[in-house]
Amino acid sequence: MIKLDAGALGLRSRGSNAKTLCVFAVGIAVGFAASSLFVSHRFLEENYFVKYVNSQNDSKVESESVFQKPFKSIVQLHRDMELNHSYTLELLHKAEEIHARKLAEQIRILCWVMTTESNHKEKAFHVKSTWGRHCNRLIFISDAEDYSLPAVKLDVASHRGALWAKTVGAFQHVYEHYRDEYDWVMKADDDTYVFVENLRTMLIPYSPKELIYFGSRFKIGTPLGYMSGGGGYAVSKDAVEKVVNEAFDGKQSDCPLSSDDGPEDILIAKCLHSVGVLPGDSRDSNGRGRFFPFAVDSHVNPNQEPKDWWYWDYIYWPIEGGLDCCSNQPVSFHYVTPTQMYMIEFLAYKANTTETTESGD
Repeated sequence: MIKLDAGALGLRSRGSNAKTLCVFAVGIAVGFAASSLFVSHRFLEENYFVKYVNSQNDSKVESESVFQKPFKSIVQLHRDMELNHSYTLELLHKAEEIHARKLAEQIRILCWVMTTESNHKEKAFHVKSTWGRHCNRLIFISDAEDYSLPAVKLDVASHRGALWAKTVGAFQHVYEHYRDEYDWVMKADDDTYVFVENLRTMLIPYSPKELIYFGSRFKIGTPLGYMSGGGGYAVSKDAVEKVVNEAFDGKQSDCPLSSDDGPEDILIAKCLHSVGVLPGDSRDSNGRGRFFPFAVDSHVNPNQEPKDWWYWDYIYWPIEGGLDCCSNQPVSFHYVTPTQMYMIEFLAYKANTTETTESGD
């Protein structure tokens, strides 16, 4: 640690000289902290990156995760420098921010959210203020325009039976106007919460050129099942192009017309499957789910729902209730209120937890 001696500096601890010493010492401390933060930030920028390795087969791009996380280096560095625990946590948080920013450049996600004019202020605004800000682009599909969101008006009815027509129109709009701006398209409702960074992390091993989509998979509706619409589903870039150009508007007999009525999540599955887009396995390495069609408490509380709940019969893969129900990198939950969205946003992006706390912190 740097120690200052008044005599060595030619100063005396009385009158104006004492004030001068105090100001000088504070200046040294602030300057040291600022320069340390700058050096540490540059260290993280240079060592925290994402690199993609193209395989020899052009149709498949393998992603090599080269996140060189300097967590141990940071901890050791600041132990050596005798800096406090809070400062080390700040650097670790900075590393996470750099990770998220660089990953967002590599895996671009366009999020489109189903909503209605009556929910623009009640729900859509809160999506935009929380998880929606983490998408590369956020679009609301509605029955009325609202440039502040922004919401796109589609020329379809607003009742629940028109959800399929809105879904077809949404994918057509996204492809027509933004196909050069995304690698993956995430569909969600205005009461869905999406952990966008976790979605990007999950997608690292996959290429947007693959004909694949992910979500909370149910085992009914089609021979391959379907992804629950409320929990949201992520569709690759090439899969979006394929379904828009080769399935919609009667191009495939197995793909319903936009004028047809029915559950939008089952119908989009039929259209995707009709052109060779396959459902992907979104579970983590421990077999735990990442996309969920209900609120957090319905999944983490083992006594929340009855044993004869229909959900147990619908889910494609076995799942346990309680805290082991879900991946520690979940992607989505459904039936989330605006208040809960802000709570989750705070806990996910602002709160820090530590196993040990130094005295005085």
